Amino acid sequence: MSIDRGLSSDEIQQIVAGFFGSLVGVSRQSHKNIGGLVIAVLSGTASATYLTPIIADLLKINDPKYMLGLSFLMGTLGLRGVEFITEKLQITKTTTEVKKNGNAG
Repeated sequence: MSIDRGLSSDEIQQIVAGFFGSLVGVSRQSHKNIGGLVIAVLSGTASATYLTPIIADLLKINDPKYMLGLSFLMGTLGLRGVEFITEKLQITKTTTEVKKNGNAG
């Protein structure tokens, strides 16, 4: 996202999809105070906004409709989604290294 040109329609839609996804995600959780709820929504929205393009690129997703769905899911999963994807990427990296080195364990 470039600051000097403003946000495109696709970028705004992605932020909105991530925001609503994070609202769905926090509705399933119990928060003790409004501060925790606000932080959860903001972190889910931020995760969706900044990580959706990276994940879409890794998964070779180019269709804006699918990216909106991915953004919604990332907002819903929030930081749990980041942990899941990081774990999967680490497993893939380890598996690749094991195959490359011929190590069985």
